[in-house]
Amino acid sequence: MNNKSISNILLAMLLVLLSTAFSACSDNKAGNMNMEGDCEIEAFALDNINGVIDHAKRMIVVNLPEVYETSAMKVTGLKLSAGAKCNLAIGDQMDMGTSHGVTVTNGDAFLDWVISVQHAKPHIVPKAVFLGMDATKADLDPEARAACDWMLENVEGARYASYEDIREGICDLKECKIIWWHYHSDNAVDGHDDFVKKAENMLTIKNQLVAYYNNGGSFLLTRYATNLASFIGATGTDDWTTPNNCWGDKEMEAKQCSEPWSFFMYGGQEGHDLYKGLVMGATANEVFCTDKGYYVTNSTAQYHIGGDWGGYDNYDAWLTRTDGVILGVGGDKAIVAWEYPAKGSRGGILCIGSGCFDWYSYTFGSGYVENYHKNIAIMTTNAINHLTK
Repeated sequence: MNNKSISNILLAMLLVLLSTAFSACSDNKAGNMNMEGDCEIEAFALDNINGVIDHAKRMIVVNLPEVYETSAMKVTGLKLSAGAKCNLAIGDQMDMGTSHGVTVTNGDAFLDWVISVQHAKPHIVPKAVFLGMDATKADLDPEARAACDWMLENVEGARYASYEDIREGICDLKECKIIWWHYHSDNAVDGHDDFVKKAENMLTIKNQLVAYYNNGGSFLLTRYATNLASFIGATGTDDWTTPNNCWGDKEMEAKQCSEPWSFFMYGGQEGHDLYKGLVMGATANEVFCTDKGYYVTNSTAQYHIGGDWGGYDNYDAWLTRTDGVILGVGGDKAIVAWEYPAKGSRGGILCIGSGCFDWYSYTFGSGYVENYHKNIAIMTTNAINHLTK
């Protein structure tokens, strides 16, 4: 064997050794060269509270009580994979008001980890609930958040609760008289199947909501939330009685009202609680909801009536199938406000699916003055009082 062959063999052996050394663990940007465990945080604790470790995401969350001082938490537990080191040590103090990055090294390789804390939610027993699919009120879209803010400020004992709060028992409904869900989506929720898809999380608590309803609890359902009534038994076992005519714009593409927008009280319902004390215009049964210069998304979940559409040829067909009560109609005679009155042990449900029922304008036209838009809060007050009296 000549010298050149020996050199080639030695070079090949060196390359094998180098590839083995660098396969132990890697920079998180290097991806799948990492061998699990070599750059791992296997245990971690702050103030003797063990962290929950997600090895796939390289994240550690320390769950704390609702109220806990986090400005000087002490590292009391730390175990790394064999041979690894990191830029933390037992006894170090950490201000956990924000998350911290930690780098674990093993030889020339490393992985980055993130450590954060999470406060437990308080157990609540509210008298009224603003329901949402987001974890906190702060996570709500501007439309729903404006409605929620109003409720928390104006309805005694009201609290925000997510579907998870109810599912996990954090929100106890035993003293709750009214649940309001004002469901906005920048992508219109168009009918039964679309609601099942987009409100999938909310339907995971269907059984809890049905039990609440059957035991006398009431609902105010507005915008796309009007679909929920069909899923909790308001129309019997037929959950295909959801609104058949739905649309809406994105919040930042809202239309400016060139004149006040309105719908109409259904004949014979002029004295209904929903319409008490409204700011009225010249027409006795017209319910104005916006003012000139207001930007409205026109998010609508209503019932088109007529044989040209299918489903509900006339009002009698709708009444027979849903067993509901018509409260308001649009200019095209579509049903835009309706209710399922309390019956037996069940509570009541009031629905408003008119695109006029809008809480948030991202901007206003020049010289905007609020007048008729006050009716949104007035109707909401009336609806809650009606459902809880």
